[in-house]
Amino acid sequence: MQFLNAKINQIIIHQIFKKNKELQIQQAPSKSTAYTEFDDSAMSNFRSRVSDALGENTKAVEMIIERQDATSLSRLVDRAINEDNEAFINSSFEIAKLLDKAQKKASYPGGIVVVFTGTCNFPDTPFLGIIKAETHNAYQKLVDPDTNKISLNYIEDVLLTPSARLYKTAAFLQKRNFQPDNEDLNRSWEVWVSDYQISQAEGKAAAYYFYNGFLGFTYPDTSARRTKLFFELTKKFISELEIDEEEKNDYINALISYIKVNTSPIISPVDFSNDYLNEDIREDLIESLEDNGLPRENFTKDVEHIKKSLKLRKLSFNSNIKLTASPEVFKEKISFESIKGTPDERGNIPEWTQIIVKEKITNQE
Repeated sequence: MQFLNAKINQIIIHQIFKKNKELQIQQAPSKSTAYTEFDDSAMSNFRSRVSDALGENTKAVEMIIERQDATSLSRLVDRAINEDNEAFINSSFEIAKLLDKAQKKASYPGGIVVVFTGTCNFPDTPFLGIIKAETHNAYQKLVDPDTNKISLNYIEDVLLTPSARLYKTAAFLQKRNFQPDNEDLNRSWEVWVSDYQISQAEGKAAAYYFYNGFLGFTYPDTSARRTKLFFELTKKFISELEIDEEEKNDYINALISYIKVNTSPIISPVDFSNDYLNEDIREDLIESLEDNGLPRENFTKDVEHIKKSLKLRKLSFNSNIKLTASPEVFKEKISFESIKGTPDERGNIPEWTQIIVKEKITNQE
């Protein structure tokens, strides 16, 4: 996303809180009724931080708007972008409440929700940005009792210091043919997401609850995304089968060979299932893929997002024991089976793994 010649028109910051283990809201989101005003230096820093999160050559990923019903975040943004100051305060708080609703795990921390608007690029193009800063410090004492406005000093410490991170960031950028209330919002908005905790190396953008549960976005339906989804969902399906580890190993070897070695430019979930899986689980795999958004139809193979996974396989055991090798070596040089271990003092028999490596040891460290 280009983020040139950026001008910030308004910034307002609300607060959401961590849920307890029973997923009950311990404290409802806190609404600010006053806009945040940075001085020139702080505003320049803020623009720089947003550019670091969403601009060109960053980890930001362009996505598409999937959820477009009347109560969706995107429809809310579509309405709010041209609202006056008073109405926008209410709309921005609705955005914070949608994020609070999307945080359905007690492990998700609370934090501040920064909603801001402005223009960027040439000619000036309106945009709306959202930042969730996952702060762990207690800062309720720094809230103005009349406006619920969080202390400016605290905001600058959270967002603008060199050690701070813009944890999760999203942007709606108006397209040139923008029309309010367009039937398909993807014709009006270019949307981007960035999450500093997520690596873009494998085509990921952000935590699922943020980009889908909150924003209502999904990935563009590219061949690389489909190939990655097929690989990961099939591997997960195999790992959850109630079969011997040796048989799981054979299936995973088959999956990697099917994608990596097979010269066909097409991936067929049905063909893979029929050619490599036992008859009693073939349809189970297809149904599992469909339940997770991958149709059974053939698609073009593109391994861009799974190159690393195709280079190495890894077995992990308790006590931080790991065995790593290329898929080819795993298939030709390594075999293992589950065996019964030595009973403990209570007579419990542990399950061990016996591994045979068809090579001699060349080095020990």
